[in-house]
Amino acid sequence: MQTKLVYPLALLTLLAVASVRAESTSDSLTRIEAETLVLKAREKQLEVQANIVGKQNEIAAKQSMTSAITQTAVVGDPVIRAIEGIGGRMYATLQLSDGSVVDVQQGDTLANGMKIVLIGPREVVAQSKDSARVRLATYAQLNTGFNPSFPSAGLSGPAPQLRGVAR
Repeated sequence: MQTKLVYPLALLTLLAVASVRAESTSDSLTRIEAETLVLKAREKQLEVQANIVGKQNEIAAKQSMTSAITQTAVVGDPVIRAIEGIGGRMYATLQLSDGSVVDVQQGDTLANGMKIVLIGPREVVAQSKDSARVRLATYAQLNTGFNPSFPSAGLSGPAPQLRGVAR
């Protein structure tokens, strides 16, 4: 009779061990799947960050190239790059003789000692160290590039036909 009880007891023990083993395998697979998802998310995050850094570097390179191409040699007084504002709150963006760009408002003093005395919608007036008032010039970009739509002096098209005029 004891042997009859040993077999069912052994069978129950084996089933319990197998179910615990199945649960631990299931838990292990779930954990591995969760870790895999976290690693994939981190990989995607690093990809996005690398793309952002690449785009930022590309933009910075283009900006430095553009500023190197469009920057003109400015000698002497600063020149006006932009004027903005409404009413009494006017601001001007000036390019100094060293090529640096500064934003100023009325009453500011520049590094070269000039004081901004007036900012209007179309003008900036500064006072030099010797109290002379100077109306600053606007920035003029020199266009030395090739413009294919502008006809050159060496090429001429056919003469226009005039109607109604005797020749």
